[in-house]
Amino acid sequence: GLVRSKIGNSPEILRYLWGAYAATLGDRAGFLEPTAERLEYEERLDRYGRNLQVWVYYHILQDRALTLHAWGCNSPSIPAWQRYLVTGLFPVLRSFLRKAFRISETGYAKSVQHIESILAEADSALADGRVSILGGESINYTDITLAAFSALWLQPPQYGLEKADHVRVDRQRVPAAMRADIERWIEAYPRATAFITRLYETDRNS
Repeated sequence: GLVRSKIGNSPEILRYLWGAYAATLGDRAGFLEPTAERLEYEERLDRYGRNLQVWVYYHILQDRALTLHAWGCNSPSIPAWQRYLVTGLFPVLRSFLRKAFRISETGYAKSVQHIESILAEADSALADGRVSILGGESINYTDITLAAFSALWLQPPQYGLEKADHVRVDRQRVPAAMRADIERWIEAYPRATAFITRLYETDRNS
Protein backbone atom coordinates (compact mmCIF):
# COMPACT_ATOMS: atom_id res chain seq x y z
CA GLY A 1 0.00 0.00 0.00
CA LEU A 2 0.87 3.66 -0.15
CA VAL A 3 3.29 4.80 2.56
CA ARG A 4 3.40 8.46 3.51
CA SER A 5 6.20 10.11 5.41
CA LYS A 6 6.15 13.42 7.23
CA ILE A 7 9.18 15.56 7.94
CA GLY A 8 8.69 17.60 11.07
CA ASN A 9 11.15 20.48 11.06
CA SER A 10 13.48 22.55 8.90
CA PRO A 11 16.76 20.71 9.64
CA GLU A 12 15.14 17.40 8.71
CA ILE A 13 13.76 18.91 5.50
CA LEU A 14 17.21 20.23 4.61
CA ARG A 15 18.85 16.85 5.23
CA TYR A 16 16.18 15.16 3.11
CA LEU A 17 16.70 17.61 0.24
CA TRP A 18 20.46 17.18 0.39
CA GLY A 19 20.11 13.41 0.32
CA ALA A 20 17.57 13.53 -2.49
CA TYR A 21 19.37 15.94 -4.82
CA ALA A 22 23.10 15.93 -4.06
CA ALA A 23 23.80 13.03 -6.40
CA THR A 24 21.60 14.19 -9.27
CA LEU A 25 22.24 17.96 -9.17
CA GLY A 26 25.89 17.95 -8.17
CA ASP A 27 27.29 21.44 -7.60
CA ARG A 28 23.85 23.00 -8.03
CA ALA A 29 22.84 21.41 -4.72
CA GLY A 30 26.00 22.57 -3.00
CA PHE A 31 24.18 25.27 -1.04
CA LEU A 32 22.39 22.47 0.84
CA GLU A 33 25.53 20.60 1.89
CA PRO A 34 25.54 20.16 5.71
CA THR A 35 29.20 20.87 6.42
CA ALA A 36 30.39 20.89 10.02
CA GLU A 37 30.62 24.69 10.00
CA ARG A 38 27.12 25.09 8.59
CA LEU A 39 25.64 22.61 11.07
CA GLU A 40 27.16 24.49 13.99
CA TYR A 41 25.83 27.79 12.66
CA GLU A 42 22.45 26.19 11.97
CA GLU A 43 22.11 25.24 15.64
CA ARG A 44 22.82 28.82 16.66
CA LEU A 45 20.33 30.13 14.12
CA ASP A 46 17.67 27.80 15.51
CA ARG A 47 18.20 29.44 18.88
CA TYR A 48 18.08 32.84 17.16
CA GLY A 49 14.67 31.91 15.76
CA ARG A 50 13.38 30.81 19.16
CA ASN A 51 14.62 34.01 20.76
CA LEU A 52 12.88 36.05 18.10
CA GLN A 53 9.64 34.30 19.01
CA VAL A 54 10.13 35.36 22.63
CA TRP A 55 10.94 38.89 21.46
CA VAL A 56 7.83 39.13 19.28
CA TYR A 57 5.43 37.80 21.89
CA TYR A 58 6.98 39.86 24.67
CA HIS A 59 6.07 42.97 22.72
CA ILE A 60 2.74 42.16 21.06
CA LEU A 61 0.80 39.91 23.46
CA GLN A 62 -0.18 42.94 25.50
CA ASP A 63 -1.99 44.32 22.43
CA ARG A 64 -4.96 42.08 21.64
CA ALA A 65 -5.87 43.68 18.31
CA LEU A 66 -2.28 43.66 17.07
CA THR A 67 -1.73 40.03 18.07
CA LEU A 68 -4.96 38.88 16.41
CA HIS A 69 -3.99 40.75 13.26
CA ALA A 70 -0.57 39.05 13.22
CA TRP A 71 -2.30 35.69 13.68
CA GLY A 72 -4.37 36.30 10.55
CA CYS A 73 -7.72 37.17 12.10
CA ASN A 74 -8.15 39.93 9.50
CA SER A 75 -7.20 37.68 6.61
CA PRO A 76 -10.01 36.54 4.29
CA SER A 77 -7.89 33.57 3.22
CA ILE A 78 -8.36 31.98 6.66
CA PRO A 79 -11.77 30.33 7.23
CA ALA A 80 -14.10 32.55 9.24
CA TRP A 81 -14.73 29.86 11.87
CA GLN A 82 -11.01 29.64 12.61
CA ARG A 83 -10.73 33.40 12.97
CA TYR A 84 -13.73 33.49 15.32
CA LEU A 85 -12.33 30.61 17.35
CA VAL A 86 -8.91 32.24 17.77
CA THR A 87 -10.53 35.55 18.67
CA GLY A 88 -12.72 33.92 21.33
CA LEU A 89 -9.87 31.90 22.77
CA PHE A 90 -7.39 34.76 22.79
CA PRO A 91 -7.09 35.02 26.62
CA VAL A 92 -6.37 31.29 26.87
CA LEU A 93 -3.91 31.34 23.98
CA ARG A 94 -2.12 34.37 25.38
CA SER A 95 -1.73 32.70 28.77
CA PHE A 96 -0.47 29.51 27.15
CA LEU A 97 2.11 31.35 25.03
CA ARG A 98 3.39 33.34 27.97
CA LYS A 99 4.03 30.11 29.83
CA ALA A 100 5.32 28.14 26.83
CA PHE A 101 7.83 30.80 25.82
CA ARG A 102 8.51 31.93 29.40
CA ILE A 103 7.74 35.51 28.52
CA SER A 104 9.23 37.78 31.16
CA GLU A 105 11.55 40.75 31.51
CA THR A 106 14.44 38.37 32.12
CA GLY A 107 13.54 36.14 29.19
CA TYR A 108 13.21 39.16 26.92
CA ALA A 109 16.59 40.54 27.99
CA LYS A 110 18.34 37.21 27.41
CA SER A 111 16.65 36.82 24.01
CA VAL A 112 17.69 40.30 22.89
CA GLN A 113 21.25 39.60 24.00
CA HIS A 114 21.45 36.50 21.82
CA ILE A 115 19.65 38.13 18.88
CA GLU A 116 22.14 40.97 18.93
CA SER A 117 25.11 38.61 19.19
CA ILE A 118 24.00 36.83 16.01
CA LEU A 119 23.42 40.10 14.17
CA ALA A 120 26.73 41.55 15.35
CA GLU A 121 28.61 38.47 14.20
CA ALA A 122 26.94 38.56 10.79
CA ASP A 123 27.61 42.28 10.45
CA SER A 124 31.28 41.80 11.29
CA ALA A 125 31.70 38.87 8.90
CA LEU A 126 30.16 40.83 6.03
CA ALA A 127 32.63 43.69 6.48
CA ASP A 128 35.08 42.07 4.03
CA GLY A 129 32.48 42.05 1.24
CA ARG A 130 31.89 38.31 1.26
CA VAL A 131 28.88 36.82 -0.54
CA SER A 132 27.96 34.38 2.25
CA ILE A 133 28.23 34.97 5.98
CA LEU A 134 30.31 31.80 6.36
CA GLY A 135 32.38 32.64 3.31
CA GLY A 136 32.37 31.04 -0.11
CA GLU A 137 31.44 32.18 -3.58
CA SER A 138 27.67 31.81 -3.19
CA ILE A 139 25.02 31.81 -0.52
CA ASN A 140 24.01 28.63 1.26
CA TYR A 141 21.04 27.52 3.29
CA THR A 142 22.31 29.17 6.47
CA ASP A 143 22.19 32.58 4.79
CA ILE A 144 18.61 31.91 3.74
CA THR A 145 17.75 30.75 7.27
CA LEU A 146 19.13 33.94 8.79
CA ALA A 147 17.13 36.03 6.32
CA ALA A 148 13.93 34.07 6.94
CA PHE A 149 14.14 34.47 10.72
CA SER A 150 15.23 38.10 10.52
CA ALA A 151 12.22 39.01 8.43
CA LEU A 152 10.22 38.78 11.67
CA TRP A 153 11.73 42.09 12.75
CA LEU A 154 12.92 43.65 9.50
CA GLN A 155 9.72 42.95 7.49
CA PRO A 156 11.23 43.49 4.00
CA PRO A 157 8.66 44.39 1.31
CA GLN A 158 9.01 40.96 -0.34
CA TYR A 159 8.36 39.06 2.90
CA GLY A 160 5.48 36.68 2.28
CA LEU A 161 4.64 38.41 -1.00
CA GLU A 162 0.90 39.00 -1.35
CA LYS A 163 0.15 36.19 1.13
CA ALA A 164 1.34 38.43 3.97
CA ASP A 165 -0.77 41.46 3.06
CA HIS A 166 -3.37 40.77 5.75
CA VAL A 167 -0.94 39.84 8.53
CA ARG A 168 1.86 42.31 7.93
CA VAL A 169 2.35 44.75 10.79
CA ASP A 170 3.54 48.20 9.79
CA ARG A 171 6.49 49.35 11.86
CA GLN A 172 4.60 52.45 12.95
CA ARG A 173 1.84 50.27 14.38
CA VAL A 174 3.95 48.14 16.69
CA PRO A 175 4.55 49.06 20.35
CA ALA A 176 7.10 51.84 20.81
CA ALA A 177 9.57 49.57 22.62
CA MET A 178 9.41 47.03 19.79
CA ARG A 179 9.94 49.75 17.20
CA ALA A 180 12.91 51.02 19.20
CA ASP A 181 14.52 47.55 19.07
CA ILE A 182 13.98 47.33 15.31
CA GLU A 183 15.38 50.77 14.61
CA ARG A 184 18.36 50.12 16.88
CA TRP A 185 19.19 46.89 15.04
CA ILE A 186 18.92 48.55 11.63
CA GLU A 187 21.28 51.30 12.75
CA ALA A 188 23.71 49.06 14.64
CA TYR A 189 23.96 46.29 12.02
CA PRO A 190 23.74 47.99 8.60
CA ARG A 191 25.65 45.32 6.69
CA ALA A 192 23.52 42.50 8.08
CA THR A 193 20.37 44.51 7.37
CA ALA A 194 21.46 45.19 3.80
CA PHE A 195 22.40 41.53 3.31
CA ILE A 196 18.98 40.30 4.47
CA THR A 197 17.19 42.91 2.37
CA ARG A 198 19.25 41.99 -0.69
CA LEU A 199 18.47 38.28 -0.34
CA TYR A 200 14.75 39.05 -0.38
CA GLU A 201 15.11 41.37 -3.35
CA THR A 202 17.20 39.01 -5.48
CA ASP A 203 15.38 35.79 -4.51
CA ARG A 204 11.83 37.08 -4.62
CA ASN A 205 12.21 39.15 -7.77
CA SER A 206 14.31 36.76 -9.86
